[in-house]
Amino acid sequence: MKKNILASLGIALLLSAGLVSADPGKNESGHPGKGPKHGAPATQHDSWFHQHGYSRLDIPPGHYPPPGQCRVWFPDRPPGHQPPPERCRGAGVPPGAWLIRHPADRPDHVHISVYDPYEPGAIQVVGEFEIGSGLFIRLVLD
Repeated sequence: MKKNILASLGIALLLSAGLVSADPGKNESGHPGKGPKHGAPATQHDSWFHQHGYSRLDIPPGHYPPPGQCRVWFPDRPPGHQPPPERCRGAGVPPGAWLIRHPADRPDHVHISVYDPYEPGAIQVVGEFEIGSGLFIRLVLD
């Protein structure tokens, strides 16, 4: 009986001190949650890119467009089967394709605009990536 009371007091002290808290990556049932709660903005690690396995791009450096240009990219096609780079344009990107924009003032980074597969012309998200490593840097538009 004494052990139960002491154990209960110990747990109460830990909870009141804030030493035991919920796992932020899990919901009340202990299972992984589904993104941010209550309309909170997405963090870098729960972005569309991370959720879809694109924390690092698998695009060879020679296939990025030159600075100041863009390239329509189909993520389900190999690099040699992609359209050539061209002047940047916002319209005309097919649904489900990406637009790789290489800013003239950022020679080592690109912006990837992901176009919605079901709504022509609608952009789902834009992320910035490093060309040399392919690593995701930040969200530009979520």
